[in-house]
Amino acid sequence: MSRVLSCVLATAAPLLSMAPQAVAAPDNPYSCMGPYLSNDGSAEVESCIYVEDGVPRAFGGLTIKNDTLTRENCTMVVTVVDKDAYAGGASDEVVATSGAFPCLNGRYPSPPLTVDAALAKPGHRYVSFTEVTKDGQGIARIYSPELVLP
Repeated sequence: MSRVLSCVLATAAPLLSMAPQAVAAPDNPYSCMGPYLSNDGSAEVESCIYVEDGVPRAFGGLTIKNDTLTRENCTMVVTVVDKDAYAGGASDEVVATSGAFPCLNGRYPSPPLTVDAALAKPGHRYVSFTEVTKDGQGIARIYSPELVLP
């Protein structure tokens, strides 16, 4: 919990347009952490994870609170981490990343980021995090609740 709280710096990006909404299938509820206010108060950020078709899926959420963030100065990335990867012999704990995209109001990527089935290990613990940068500086990293893959 302290790791989550210490990472509750969040931020956003202003745009009047909305990103496509990432949505879980109706029978696949998701777990989210947040929204948390950014360290500069410009946005609220959340990070969500769930299981669909036996693999972790994730998305982030962003609500812009003022015009200090723009498509030009802000990016958001969603990443999924296998917390048990090293114990299983893997060389990297990052199992999926959306890559950077301009900040928009909404939940994204859409469709949600999906871990490749070859990297989804039953019994492993997964978390996602949503990271926001402004002018190249990290201003938010929000972690989702932990998910144990059945």
